[in-house]
Amino acid sequence: MPKAYVLASKGISLTSRAIRFRQWGFPYTHIAYCLDLANPNDPIVIEAWCSGVRKGKFSGAHTPGTEFSVFSVSVSKEQKEKIEKFLFSQLGKPYDFLGILGFVLFNPNIESKNRWFCSELVFTAFKQARAELLKNTHPSEVSPRLFLKSPLLQFEYSAKLGEDYGVQRGFKEGATT
Repeated sequence: MPKAYVLASKGISLTSRAIRFRQWGFPYTHIAYCLDLANPNDPIVIEAWCSGVRKGKFSGAHTPGTEFSVFSVSVSKEQKEKIEKFLFSQLGKPYDFLGILGFVLFNPNIESKNRWFCSELVFTAFKQARAELLKNTHPSEVSPRLFLKSPLLQFEYSAKLGEDYGVQRGFKEGATT
């Protein structure tokens, strides 16, 4: 069965610190979808970033030294195609700064249509493909912490951006905390 891959990172920006605070110290503050893991230390991702939904190397938008983990979800070939088709259709759409404000203020109803924040985008892509990561959950209420609570996610590896020492395998962290 094919796998879809998701990257969760431990950001260090001011926004990441606000998200971490809102998540009661949970270390992961960003979610991206992995398109290509040929370079496991710098995968090709689609992600909602402050400049909008982008496709590129993870290092293209993140600070060297950023720690991240990659998780997989078993999906059908059709589901994987639908996830990626949806994500490609969102490229260039703006970042949902209002949605992040709603998230930080505990109000998931504050959001902008056709704008995305990171975990909302990836969660919606899975939902569009009928791969229910979490039941009875609206995408605008999905923080990185909640996203990583999905029982469908399987830990693959952890790494640190910009370090060429190889990936750490067998190190399970934060998937269900």
